[in-house]
Amino acid sequence: MRRDVVRTIAELLTDLRARRGWPLRELAQRSGLSIAYLSELERGRKLPTLEALDQLAAAFDCNLAAFLRLLADRLEEPTTEVRHDTEFQDLDPAERSELACYAEYLRWRRSHCVQR
Repeated sequence: MRRDVVRTIAELLTDLRARRGWPLRELAQRSGLSIAYLSELERGRKLPTLEALDQLAAAFDCNLAAFLRLLADRLEEPTTEVRHDTEFQDLDPAERSELACYAEYLRWRRSHCVQR
């Protein structure tokens, strides 16, 4: 497995969790995965199974396909950080996370759909 895939998965998990303001314990409860395993994933020391990715997607309220699209988009465009400018300061962490997911989807759609 390419190292950038492992690193990108780690960054995606860390970002999604942080945007929601969840400690590892919260993600563990929502996903059914152990805190120790999640910590290893976020540090890029383990590669999640497909089953674990499905559990993580469900914890973040999306399906596996959408979660994999987020991952694919990050792999294709390494600079997909969400801007935290003043326009979004009044949003709570869950809303910012949802906005970030939508931005990731728009980038994916732009790069994969034919323009008419």
